[in-house]
Amino acid sequence: MLKQELLNRNLPPLKSREEMIEILQREEYGYLPQNDFEFSVSNHTVLERRFAKGNVIHSTVDFTLTNKNGSHTFPVHQLLHNDGKKHPTIIHLNIHKQFPSIYIPIEELAESEYDIIAFCYVDVTSDSPDFTTGIAPLVFPNGRTSATDCGKIGLWAFAAMRVLDYALTLPGTDEKNIAILGHSRLGKTALFTGMMDERFSFVLSNNAGCGGDALARGGSGLPDVNGNFAVEKDFRGEIISNLTSIWASCWFCENFKKYEEQNYGTDFDQHYVLASIAPRNVCVNASELDFWADQKSEQLCCLAASEMWENLGLDGMQDCDHYLTSGETLLWGNVGLFMAPTMHFLSRYAWQQYMEFMRIHRHN
Repeated sequence: MLKQELLNRNLPPLKSREEMIEILQREEYGYLPQNDFEFSVSNHTVLERRFAKGNVIHSTVDFTLTNKNGSHTFPVHQLLHNDGKKHPTIIHLNIHKQFPSIYIPIEELAESEYDIIAFCYVDVTSDSPDFTTGIAPLVFPNGRTSATDCGKIGLWAFAAMRVLDYALTLPGTDEKNIAILGHSRLGKTALFTGMMDERFSFVLSNNAGCGGDALARGGSGLPDVNGNFAVEKDFRGEIISNLTSIWASCWFCENFKKYEEQNYGTDFDQHYVLASIAPRNVCVNASELDFWADQKSEQLCCLAASEMWENLGLDGMQDCDHYLTSGETLLWGNVGLFMAPTMHFLSRYAWQQYMEFMRIHRHN
């Protein structure tokens, strides 16, 4: 059933990783900044030595990025083990300034095997069309001048890569098992980050939806086949014109606006993003009640991208002939998928599935 529905979407065929990345940068996300930056850390502050009664130390550092146009500093939070061992590390693009926050289940994380490094995206640059805040004027001292200049997603992704540079200097970081995790617009960011930076072995996307882990073709904002609409919404599923509207126009490059009317890229779709992560691991949460992200298009996106892993002799998404229901998981393939019993939210359940996915596919 799902394979036939996928055929009905009339997706463009997968290309080489290099070709897909080029198309996606040129037409959707924009090109990343040149890495002419240096980073430094200062003011290392231990906030709690046994965070949440667990076995990690909660600390912060001031993280500074500097280039010829100036510098910008933002706080980075860390939950790090101090046992002399290497630990898999999750770099978390935090949607909140608070740490912990409602998206960070402190008990599970403090007692887990994972090191967590987190920063708030708006501390890097504002979530607005203003390109004079944070690192934006360092990258674009004259403002964005090209239709292919990256938007805020590119700047947040660039910051995550530089935080990864820092993480790799820490003695406890297991460089073979590093993940990038984000929710919603930061799920889109995590996917773009993981696509561009092969040092991330795991890319974890939570409710990224349109412009992230959901196919655009067929995800037209119409009701589903049963006539059901999203809760308290007059349409089902985010569409490209939502992403290029005033409130979100800063996320992508200007070229992406070309696709507002038809609601999909002429020679690409979001399965290119996931496929470009191969042969590494990607895991998607398509939450039960998150109709805005279009869960069916998220699952079909994972299925369409799986061909890339299969062509490499690896496992894509586990075989599944139906759309997932609440609580179902498909974690054994290199393309993981699960359906959290939640709305648009980075939940404790989701963290548990992501950590389980990393345990299954951990590199020795």
